[in-house]
Amino acid sequence: MKKYFMLTVAVLAMASCSKNTDVSNPNAVQENKEAQYADAFVKTFCDGQKIASNQTWGFNQTKAANPNGNEWASDGYTVPGAITEQELADVLAVFSQKGEAQYTAKVNWSNFFVQQVYKGDSIYVAGNGGKVTGSAHMDWLCAYDPVGYEVTNTIYWPEYKVEVTTCHDDHINNFNNGDCKDYNGIMLMVNSSTQRFGFKASEDNGHVFYNFRMEEINGNYYVGFDFEADGQNPNEQVARDYVYDDWIVKIVPADGVTPDEVKEQGRIICEDLGTIGDFDFNDVVFDAKVWKSGKTEITLLAAGGQLDISVAGVNVGDVMGKMVNTGTGNTHDPYYFVAANKYNSLIDIPIVVRSTDAAGNVTSYELTAKMGEAPQKICVPVGFKWCKEYKSLSSVYPGFKDWSTGAASTWTGSFDANNVYEAE
Repeated sequence: MKKYFMLTVAVLAMASCSKNTDVSNPNAVQENKEAQYADAFVKTFCDGQKIASNQTWGFNQTKAANPNGNEWASDGYTVPGAITEQELADVLAVFSQKGEAQYTAKVNWSNFFVQQVYKGDSIYVAGNGGKVTGSAHMDWLCAYDPVGYEVTNTIYWPEYKVEVTTCHDDHINNFNNGDCKDYNGIMLMVNSSTQRFGFKASEDNGHVFYNFRMEEINGNYYVGFDFEADGQNPNEQVARDYVYDDWIVKIVPADGVTPDEVKEQGRIICEDLGTIGDFDFNDVVFDAKVWKSGKTEITLLAAGGQLDISVAGVNVGDVMGKMVNTGTGNTHDPYYFVAANKYNSLIDIPIVVRSTDAAGNVTSYELTAKMGEAPQKICVPVGFKWCKEYKSLSSVYPGFKDWSTGAASTWTGSFDANNVYEAE
């Protein structure tokens, strides 16, 4: 398949479950630990330089919409048929009614088609008294990017509104004109998410508004948008009316690729943030194989961390123990399993760490590999020899530093054979 919509970060799922000493920011302790980790990583591996902005840490993180409509069917996708007049009437009967202030998604798909249904003609009154046709000022339709950049000036999720400086959503490109007359505007999204949709208001400096409503109608799913603008000038300020018919699209799952075959495979090495600075990346090591169907096979190979850690929902300590297969003398056979959930890519496989401090506070977080930032997990080729306990990648694999900063395109070929783990 060609290239796909993917900018992404496995979103940190941090949850402070016990006591909390920072009421204003319950994740402050974890965020501070991550900041310390990132600082130590850059000092260790980058020699005063910056991590390459396009460094993906071996994971497939290059996303784009797949506009090659002439190849969708040959790639195994079942392309949705045209919107019928009756379908349009049924959809408008729902979305033309005034709704609530906010809605949540009803489905969570990674691969899906977005199909034009309707562009409305509702007239709004701007702050200067001028008339505005809402749909004519909506562009840059976007879907949520589950593994991407969250910008610092986000007004958080419950308020459904973000001022974007660095885009962290997946642009449903070649889709802005919204010409629904022939009902044939359609786009395939791959490695994206239906958890959130938004649009930019074209005349207020490109703010993104997540004023979406998702509904199931006659067994199909539709997303409607409610226009709003919030610029600095009165003519750029338009209050919403909570009627989600300014732009309506249909979303259809696109998981029909057959026959099943391996889509991605690799070995994943991880740092659990328990001990910051050793950078041996052996706190958990596993091989993974993701099939086009989403079936995901995992083989746990090593567990060098002291914290509780799970891979795709399986607790590593329960099936492998701790401090095994890292050169400390403790060994265990590899543990193979098929993940209970399906995943679209290696980077989507959740690696969750649970840490308990002296006061009994429990923090749970998911390891990430954000593009251009210090990684907590790295994807390497199957067969890669991981470091022994407390032996840093910087000393065992001398090419890693140049690879991190973009000065080299590879790094795994040359290594110190005395400090990598060899199975007995």
